[in-house]
Parts: sequence; C-alpha cells; structure tokens
Amino acid sequence: MDAIGHIGYQQFEQVGVEGFVRLLNDLEVCEEDMDTRHVWADLILDTIQSSEGIQHLSHSYWELLVKLIVHWGWGYQLRAGMYNPHIIISLQDAKEWDKLKCWICIVWIVWPEDSETQDDLEHVMLSLFHQQPAALQKLEEWMKQWSQVHWWHKIPNSFQQICKQGHDKVTQQNTL
Repeated sequence: MDAIGHIGYQQFEQVGVEGFVRLLNDLEVCEEDMDTRHVWADLILDTIQSSEGIQHLSHSYWELLVKLIVHWGWGYQLRAGMYNPHIIISLQDAKEWDKLKCWICIVWIVWPEDSETQDDLEHVMLSLFHQQPAALQKLEEWMKQWSQVHWWHKIPNSFQQICKQGHDKVTQQNTL
C-alpha cells in the first residue's frame, strides 16, 4: 500500500489519472494503512489538483487529507505558494459541498493569510454556509483541532471573522 505513495502521482499520471483515481477509490486507504503519512498527503494533494482528481476522487480522501494536515502538521510543507483557485471553482460548479468544505480547511492551513486566497475564501465560505450550514461548525472544529495540535499556530483572525459573518447569516436565515 505504501509503495503507491512512494511512487507518487506523476508516475501514475503518465498511464492515466482516471485509472489511478479509480485505484485509490477502490483501495479505500485510511490513515492506519499509511507508514509515511507525509508522502500520502503529497500524493492526495497532487491528485486533487488534477481535473480528474477533483471530479472523481472520493470524499473520504479529501477528509483524509484534512486529517493528515490537521493532526500531523504537514500543511506548510505541502506545495507552499501553489494555491489553485480552479479547485474552488470546480467544486462550486459541481455542487460538491463536502469536498469544498475540506478544500477550504486545507487552504486555511496550507496557504493562510495570503491575499489571493483571502479574496476567494470570504465569498466561497459564505456561499458554502448558505448551502450547507453545518459546514461552518465542521470548519471551526477542524481549525480548533489544528491550533491545539500545533499550538504555535493561531487560527487566523480573518477566518474567525468570516465564520462570524457565517453565524450571523445562518441565524438570520433561521429567524426568517
């Protein structure tokens, strides 16, 4: 199982990403199956950044990547500076709200306080909270876990402000 992580996404890309994504989905890898979690985090992130990965990689892998980043702290080593807004657009267009929730968390941890990401995230998060109000609680939960595990990292104020706006909007919707 771990050999797939060490071989890496690029080698599989040459033989067909769609088949590789199908293989991952069929394997249903979980954290306990991984000897080298950071290698898998890179592999999953590479896969997600392909159009086939966005579209076909099961939601469980998106959550697995969040778990790896939140609990094991490889966020800053993962492709620093390679934020990809295409992922957000693709997920919104496909109405993949659960995957979008995961991607938002990943973006906040891996590319925090980046002006490019900030512009995208406020609108996207408020839209997500409108579509899936429970996403607000899950994002806050993941960020709290991350800041507790990695106590030297604080939850960005901008994240907290967007969540407050989300709470206000959800409260307004519930009172109407």
